[in-house]
Amino acid sequence: MRAIYARMADTRFPTALQIVMTAAINERQGVRTTSSTLADSLETNSSFIRKTLSTMAKAGIIAASEGAQGGIRLARPPKEITLQMVRDATTPDAKSWAPRPEGQAACLVTRNIGGLNDMLCSKADNAVSGVLSSMTIEDCLTELQRLEASR
Repeated sequence: MRAIYARMADTRFPTALQIVMTAAINERQGVRTTSSTLADSLETNSSFIRKTLSTMAKAGIIAASEGAQGGIRLARPPKEITLQMVRDATTPDAKSWAPRPEGQAACLVTRNIGGLNDMLCSKADNAVSGVLSSMTIEDCLTELQRLEASR
């Protein structure tokens, strides 16, 4: 019997992006951002948020302070944080897709599908990296405002 191959979608990068965007907007509005408010708004648990915040703090994207007046803020201006930085901090080994497990090399396709997948994945990863490297949190803030205005 063949093994069933399934892959869950990895939500670490989109979650991290939402965290950074929320912190940026809240900073502009003078609103305090905490891991518990982020967990509530993202409908996830606080420990996942804290783990994500920790990796982004190590990358110099987010800064956090404790105490009654503490909270989460950006560690640098939004125009200096690229989406690639956020992705690298949260999913450094992310690939565009995972190839199927290799089976018996019985024909032209099965003998070479691994190499074809590697080449396609590399091209897709380079394209994604190009897009994410060219966009900043400031660009995303501008796009959010555009989207909101068109509602």
